[in-house]
Amino acid sequence: MHTYRRGERFLALCLAAVAGYADSIGFMFYGGVFLSFMSGNTTRLAVSVVEDDTTLMWLAGRCIVLFMVGVMGGALVHRLATRRWGRHRAREAVLAAVSVAFLASSTALLAGDEVLAVSLLSVGVGAMNSVFERDGEVSIALTYMTGTLVKAGQRFVDSFFGGHVTAWVYPLFMALFLAGGAVVGALVFFNLGLVAVYPLTAFLVAVAVVNHVVRERRRRRGLPL
Repeated sequence: MHTYRRGERFLALCLAAVAGYADSIGFMFYGGVFLSFMSGNTTRLAVSVVEDDTTLMWLAGRCIVLFMVGVMGGALVHRLATRRWGRHRAREAVLAAVSVAFLASSTALLAGDEVLAVSLLSVGVGAMNSVFERDGEVSIALTYMTGTLVKAGQRFVDSFFGGHVTAWVYPLFMALFLAGGAVVGALVFFNLGLVAVYPLTAFLVAVAVVNHVVRERRRRRGLPL
């Protein structure tokens, strides 16, 4: 994490909050499956197979497939953008692709297709994982926090054995921002239903635009990206 600037870390926190918000929408809409937490969906899928709950089995399986479609789409955009414009443009390209998925979700909801709207959210959340991709690997986990919490715990212990005193703080903040986004998403969905997709889309697009503007200014000034 030490290779990322403060602004990049703040971007990651915002996207973690987006993932939490979207996950709450999916969980409450579907009644118990997730849009970004695939470990939970895998467990639900396994249990549904044993219990012969066909409805849950197909629902959890569909969410996993849609998430994977998004992951592959985000990775494809990242690689094509890197080949065409260089790796420093890839992040903007992935954020643009995620914005398109979220805008498509809002459009589907406006057209009255709630299932398609939530499905497109899952695709967008999956694609978001390529925003901080380096050398084909996710360098900052945005949509899953188990590894992040493990890292926070390990770094906290390391701080007593010569490690950096505050190295555990940022991973913990990532988990807290995801949880905070989930709380906000749950509150908005509880009161407004799937209308909650609209402010989520607006926030994600705003984040993408701000990121683009900031990075363009850094390019013009010759600052590192």
